[in-house]
Amino acid sequence: MLKAFIGTFVNKIDAKGRISVPAPFRTSLQARGLTGVALFPSLTGACIEGCGLDRIEALVESMHDAPLPSVDDDAIAHLIVGSARETPFDAGGRIVLPEDFIAKANLTDKGAFVGKGRTFQIWEPGALAKTQDALMQRVLAGRKAQMSTGKDEAR
Repeated sequence: MLKAFIGTFVNKIDAKGRISVPAPFRTSLQARGLTGVALFPSLTGACIEGCGLDRIEALVESMHDAPLPSVDDDAIAHLIVGSARETPFDAGGRIVLPEDFIAKANLTDKGAFVGKGRTFQIWEPGALAKTQDALMQRVLAGRKAQMSTGKDEAR
């Protein structure tokens, strides 16, 4: 059974771009026999997406094996598979973040790991706080709209 990535952890990034992967995240990956993480630039925000290489392989397996890929499969191949990098753990449980990924996520001296179940993200802590505030406002506005229209259905 897959152990989910949960919680938020803020860790330092050293001058060489190394950051410690939170122990619970490493435990989840190592329980699957993995010795590192797969990273790729996020398609949803200014952050880095992370997961086990097994998730990338499952994504590839789910794509149709056709001479001409669908538009969605082609986009996944370019934007996720084509940009993903396997980053092994060092003896201290750290990984080296690729410089171009650091730049895209505007990371400097710290990175905030955010568990998202099957995956996780690495954010610049200030950007994460702003994003979470915006998400909360969106959820509250949606909830308020549901209540005012009488469509307060349990999900």
